[in-house]
This record gives sequence, C-alpha cells and structure tokens, in this order.
Amino acid sequence: MSKKRILFIVNPISGHRDKKRFGESVANVLGDKNFAYDIVFTERAGHATDLATAAVGNYDIVAAVGGDGTLNEVAQGLLHSDTDMAVIPCGSGNGLARCLHLPRKTSDALRLLRKGKAERIDTATVNGRLFLSVAGIGLDAQTAHDFAQDPRRGFIPYAHYATSNYFHLKPETIRITFDGRKTLICSPMLVTFANSNQYGYNAIIAPHASLQDGLLDACILNRPPLPAIPAFVGMLMHGHLDRSRYLTEIQSAHITVERPCAGVVNIDGEPVMMEAVLEVKVVPQSLNIVVPTL
Repeated sequence: MSKKRILFIVNPISGHRDKKRFGESVANVLGDKNFAYDIVFTERAGHATDLATAAVGNYDIVAAVGGDGTLNEVAQGLLHSDTDMAVIPCGSGNGLARCLHLPRKTSDALRLLRKGKAERIDTATVNGRLFLSVAGIGLDAQTAHDFAQDPRRGFIPYAHYATSNYFHLKPETIRITFDGRKTLICSPMLVTFANSNQYGYNAIIAPHASLQDGLLDACILNRPPLPAIPAFVGMLMHGHLDRSRYLTEIQSAHITVERPCAGVVNIDGEPVMMEAVLEVKVVPQSLNIVVPTL
C-alpha cells in the first residue's frame, strides 16, 4: 500500500496557539509507514495559495493549519482539483471547522486524517473573490475591518468592535436582486451571504445554510432595539436566529447588491475593499474537504 502524502500549510501567526511544536504533534499521530508528510510555514499573504496550487498532483491531502483566512487561501489553490483539503483549526473563530463539526483539538484534528472521509462542498465568490463560509457588508464587514487593525485575537476584542458598530454604524440604502427575479430595497444593519451557517465562535447567523445545497443564504438583518439585544444574542449563539423578527433569510444562487459607493466587504473574516456593485455567486461542489465519518 502506498503512503498517503500530506502537506501541512501552517500560518504561524493565526489564533493563540504556538505552532513551534506542531511538527511534534504530527509525528506523534502520523509518524508511521502509512504517511509521508511535509510541513511548510507561510511567510506572507497569499503564500498559502501558492503552496496549495503547487501541491495539486503531488499530495493527496493539503491540510490548512490556521483560521478561516488561512483556509480561504489554501482553498483557492485546491478548487476544482482532486486533492483533498483538511482543516487543523488554529484560528480565533474557526467558523468553517465548527460548521463541519471538526475537532478543534490539534491531536484530534490530526487523527481525522486517518479515519475521516472526503466530501465535496460548495464554495462561493464575491466579484470573483472566493469565500468558504460567509461574506457580508454592513456591521460584520466594519467589525472585521476594525478587528484586523487590533493585534489582539479572540472573542472579547471582536465583541467590543461589534458592540461599538451596533451603536455608531449608519446603515446604507441598498438594492438586492436574487437570481435576477426578486428585488429588495432596504437599509439593513448588515447583510451576510452565508455558505456555511456561522461567523465563528458558534455565532450562527444562518441556521438553515448548507455547504452542499448549491445555494447561499442571504441574511438581511435590521438593527434590533437595545432592549431586544439579550434575546437576540441568545438566538444567535444557540442557532435560533430564524425566530427573530429582525432577520430576513432568502436562499439564492446568484445575488447582486448595489450600494451607494465602494466599501469594505467581509470575506471569511478578512476585510476587503470592493466596488459599489457586488456579484455574489455559489460555486457548487467545487472543493473536496475531509470530514468525520458517521
């Protein structure tokens, strides 16, 4: 039996965990005759994509070791290929890993490479830019922008910026068109385009979203009044936001958003400046990813 070839692409600065001893963890779990592996640390933005692209055809699995931004970069290099992507969650929110019910402990995530299976999932794009979990405008995009400027990681600083933007961000009036048929004109606090169900930290913005249904869930959220916030947060964190009167959720494969001007867009937790008009599209069954067996 030939060895399974694995490339680990490690973002050394994602999340809180020290990656210096990551090689020891891999050796403890996969250090036998059934596996051959290499470990590479990223050195710059975009490096993970270059490494993943070069790995196609040379490795059976490319494992992204980092947060959702690292996963995004690795996936860009593996789209529409037969190479499987594995996730070793080491970021702050780890939204995709939580949605897929992947182990967040490193040793358990590595063991999944022994006994997991590969499934095909959807990805999506905003103006051609890939996202795996969520993209969005409004409060979540501004919060991603503010959080990116802060050297601190974790839930507390993220929650601080989200709270500040709740009070101070002025909603824009936008036009949203779904599959070229239905159009809404609205001024929401945020609009999230969900391929997976959550932002991370188990904050489930789209309870009905699926990574395998060929659709995106557009979550249009009006600003809840202050007294309603505790109940709203409870629904968000327990996967019941579809019960909120402030959320409208519409499934679509192709969404067009017309904004007053260019602005920041949240792409898997990373803030990206984009044009005023956004074309959001699902890319069905475009990525192989290792998940637990039932």
